[in-house]
Amino acid sequence: MNKRYFFLFLIFVLSTFLYFAKAQTHLSKERQLALKKAELNIKDLYSELNAAQYDLSFEAFRYAYIGYQSLKKQHRLNDKELFSIIDFTKDCNSKRFYTIDLEKMKIVYYTYVAHGKKSGERLATSFSDVVESNKSSIGFYITGETYEGSNGYSLTLHGDEKGYNSNLEKRAVVIHTADYANESYIARNGRMGRSLGCPVLPPNIYKQVINTIKDKTMIFAYYNDAKYLKTSKYLNVLKLIEDDSVF
Repeated sequence: MNKRYFFLFLIFVLSTFLYFAKAQTHLSKERQLALKKAELNIKDLYSELNAAQYDLSFEAFRYAYIGYQSLKKQHRLNDKELFSIIDFTKDCNSKRFYTIDLEKMKIVYYTYVAHGKKSGERLATSFSDVVESNKSSIGFYITGETYEGSNGYSLTLHGDEKGYNSNLEKRAVVIHTADYANESYIARNGRMGRSLGCPVLPPNIYKQVINTIKDKTMIFAYYNDAKYLKTSKYLNVLKLIEDDSVF
């Protein structure tokens, strides 16, 4: 190859590189704008729901909503526009179970929920997916069917995040009620009772909640676990914003 053709070849290579570099920069800006739009939409939704009045943190809501959209996109949920949150950053004497109805644009349930006895006393700080750990599990659950068991009317739960909640069925972690999950128990004992890992709801409301959220709705058990929040396959916002219909 003589010098002239070699020079032309270099110009071609450089031009091609600059073209694709510019295109990549343009795409990056588009993605940044889409990400900004998504975050603003989540903030607007949080405000419209008056979630702060229910002491629901924006962080818990944001992660839950992103996961909800991820699961909806994968067709893993039913047609009900609702999801639930358990906020394990709050102590057990606080209401920390939320069910949010996006069609009605309201928080339809706001109540107490017990955690596993090995997860902590009033505050859950340790979580596990190990059988017989007697600890709560964090992450995204999908509700299943109801049944009558040793704890009465109960709701099965399913998870597929290995190391976090993929053993929910093996551990028999289900939603049910117990006499230690109410305000009178808290008043007598200084804190709510604890379970073997199940999210246990108060007797006066558990049936309504179960019947509302059964059959493939999402529950997000939130805790500020940096590793989980960074690596969960359901919290990839950049992947979600590729679909304009999501946000």
